[in-house]
Amino acid sequence: MTQGERNEDCEVTGEVGCHSWGLGLAAWPEERCPPGRSVLSAAGREPLGSAGHTWCPWWTDESDAEASMAVISLVFLAVMYVVHHPLMVSDRMDLDTLARSRQLEKRMSEEMRQLEIEFEERKRAAEQKQKAENFWRGDTSSDQLVLGKKDMGWPFQAGGQEGPLSWMLGNLWNAGLFCLFLIFELLRQNMQHEPAFDSSSDEEEEEVRVVPVTSYNWLTDFPSREALESFYKHSVQNVTRDLPCTCEFVESFVDDLIEACRVLSRREAHPQLEDCLGIGAAFEKWGTLHETQKFDILVPIVPPQGTMFVLEMRDPALGRRCGCVLVESECVCKREKLLGDVLCLVHHHRDHSAVLSKCSSSIKVALCTGSHLDVCKTVQWFRNMVGNAWALVAHKYDFQLSLPPSTTSCKLRLDYRSGRFLSIRLVLGVQREDTLVYLVSQAPDQEQLTSVDWPESFAACEHLFLKLVGRFAPENTCHLKCLQIILSLRDLQSLPQGASRPVLTSYHFKTALMHLLLRLPLTDWQHSMLSQRLQDVLWFLGRGLQQRSLHHFLIGNTFLPLTIPIPKTFRNAEPVNLFQHLVLNPTAHSQAVEEFHHLLTQVKTLPCAPLAGAH
Repeated sequence: MTQGERNEDCEVTGEVGCHSWGLGLAAWPEERCPPGRSVLSAAGREPLGSAGHTWCPWWTDESDAEASMAVISLVFLAVMYVVHHPLMVSDRMDLDTLARSRQLEKRMSEEMRQLEIEFEERKRAAEQKQKAENFWRGDTSSDQLVLGKKDMGWPFQAGGQEGPLSWMLGNLWNAGLFCLFLIFELLRQNMQHEPAFDSSSDEEEEEVRVVPVTSYNWLTDFPSREALESFYKHSVQNVTRDLPCTCEFVESFVDDLIEACRVLSRREAHPQLEDCLGIGAAFEKWGTLHETQKFDILVPIVPPQGTMFVLEMRDPALGRRCGCVLVESECVCKREKLLGDVLCLVHHHRDHSAVLSKCSSSIKVALCTGSHLDVCKTVQWFRNMVGNAWALVAHKYDFQLSLPPSTTSCKLRLDYRSGRFLSIRLVLGVQREDTLVYLVSQAPDQEQLTSVDWPESFAACEHLFLKLVGRFAPENTCHLKCLQIILSLRDLQSLPQGASRPVLTSYHFKTALMHLLLRLPLTDWQHSMLSQRLQDVLWFLGRGLQQRSLHHFLIGNTFLPLTIPIPKTFRNAEPVNLFQHLVLNPTAHSQAVEEFHHLLTQVKTLPCAPLAGAH
C-alpha cells in the first residue's frame, strides 16, 4: 500500500493512531486527505470541514494505547523507586520521614491501582466506540484492527520494514529501561551493604570512618549469631521474662500512691503531683539481671495555684548541667478578668496581703532555701506524704512497704511473703518549658551538688526515642538485644585491680546504640544481623575510647528527629563529650580501655561465658 492509499482510507476519531510511539514521533510529511473525503471530529460524528483543508494524521488506537502503557510504566517505575528507597539521600534514620514514606507508598499504590483500572475502562470504551462507528458505516474490516489485527500481520509495518523487526525495535526501549532499573537496583544493594555505616556529609568524614568493622584486629573471631542467641536465651531472656508484667504493676502501684497523695494535699499550698513516668532500663526493655528488681519512676511536680516555678539554668561551660528552681508568686489577673474563678493575690495588696503572705511563706518556709526550691526538703516532704498515702491503700496489697532513708529520692521497698522484694525509686522532676527535659532531684553518683541544684535529666526524651524506634522498626529487631548481651557480659567480669567502680557505664553503651540507630536504616537491625550489629556497637564505643570522645545523644545532635521535644538551643549547641573526664584523667582512661578489652574477651569466649558466671 502506498502512502497516498493510506491517507485515502484514514479517518480521525481524536483517540486513535497508527504509528508506534516506541519508535518515536517521526517527522512524517504533512499530507492532506483526498478531496471529497470527510474527516470526523473527536466524537466521531461531526465532519470537521473540507478534507482538503484538514490535516490527516495516520496513527491507530492500538499504538496509542501501547504508547500510553509505556509512558505509565516509566512513571510507575520512577515513582515506586523513589517510594521504596527514600533513605538514599542520607543514611541517617529520620522517623518522621520513615512514617511519611510508608504512608506515601500506600497512597501511591492505591492511586496506581485506580489508574490501571481507569486505563482499562477507557481502552474498552474506545474499542466499543470504534466497533460501533465501523458498524454504522458498514465497514467491518477495521474490527480486525481493533481486535488485534489477526489477518493484517505484525502491528508495526511501515516504510518497507519487516514486521517482526519493527515490533522489536518498538519495544526495545522498554526492555532497555527494565534492564537499566535492574542493574541500578543491584548496584544500590551492593553499595548499601558494603560498609557497616558511613557518613552522609563531608563535614562528618573525620567523625565517622567508612571502614568495615571487621577490618579491626580486636573484632576478629567474633561469635556467630547462633552463639549470641544461645547466650541471650539462657542469660538474659530467662531472667527477664516477667519484667514487662512487673513494670506494669510498678507503674500501677505508684499511680495509686500518687492519687492518694493528691487527696491528702488537696487543701495544702504545696506542689502538685503529675502522672508518673517509668524511666530507665527496665521500662525501656533493655534491662538485665541487675535491673529486674530496681525500678525508677519520674514524678513531675507543678507549683500550686498562685505560685510559679522559674528555672534558672547554670552555665554548661562550668561542667555541670543543672539549674535552680525559683519560687515566685504568679499574677493571674487575666484569668481573674476572663473567668472570675480566681483572685490575683499579687495585685490585691490591701484586702488579701495576709493571704498572699501566708501562701508564699508556706511553700518557701517548708520547701525552700531562700527563694529556691530545696532538693532535700522537697524530697522529705514527698516522702512523708507517701508514707501517709500508704495507710490509705495498704489494704489493697499483700506485701509490706518500707521507706529506706534517702535525701535525693523517695525509695520504696516492697517485701513479699515469699521472700521476693522490689526496689522502687521515685524521683521528683520539674519540667523545662514544653519539653521532656526535667530538672530532677536525683543527681548522678559522681556529681556533688548543693541542695538547691537540680540536675538535668534526659531520660524521658531517650525513653520516647527508643519507643518510636520500636514502633517504626520491623518486628523482632535486635537493637535492644545487642545492648542486653553487652551489659550481661559486662556484669560477669570483675573490676580491674584497684578500681572501686567501673568507668564504662550502661549509659555509655546505650548512647553508642542510639547514635547507631540514627546512622543505620532500621531494616539493618533485623534479628538475622545480630552479630554484625553487635560488632558495630563495640566498634563505635572502641573508636570513642581511642579518640576519648563520645558525644551526647541529644545535645548538639542536628539529626535528632523533630518528634523528640527538646529545648531549641539543644539542636544547635556544641556537642557534649561524655568522655571529657577521660581526657583530663589518664588513669581513668586506662581503666576504661582495660574494661573494654575484658569485655571483648568475654564476647569472643561467649560459649563459656554462662558457665563462668555460674561459678
